[in-house]
Amino acid sequence: MVWNTNSLQALLEQHGIWEVSLESGCITVTNDEGIDAFIYAGDRQLLVEVPLFPEADVIDVAALNDKILETHYLAPLSCIYKKSIGGQSYYIAFGALSLESKDHVVIEEVSTLFENVDEFLDLYADNLKKEVA
Repeated sequence: MVWNTNSLQALLEQHGIWEVSLESGCITVTNDEGIDAFIYAGDRQLLVEVPLFPEADVIDVAALNDKILETHYLAPLSCIYKKSIGGQSYYIAFGALSLESKDHVVIEEVSTLFENVDEFLDLYADNLKKEVA
């Protein structure tokens, strides 16, 4: 099966532990802690993203970037990058998958990303001006 927005939404809704919604071609999955993951079925891959915090909340950007490069391998299946959202730079945790990934692999990626977000926020909390919820 090659994933598209509709088939992906159906799979995530069947899983039953997350709140799933669709808006403008993007699937939003909310876990029981209120964290939102955004899932896009693109032309070449599935992308699952969770915004971590805005760059404006970082005490020392260079120090945080170094820390991320030194530690992000601790969280399996997830990486971090920066992206502009509404004109503001954000740190984003993400995972990418093949459009032909099996059902259980897609579910595992979303579940693991939610777990890793908690780890990332704990790891980088000392680098932030204020605590991120």
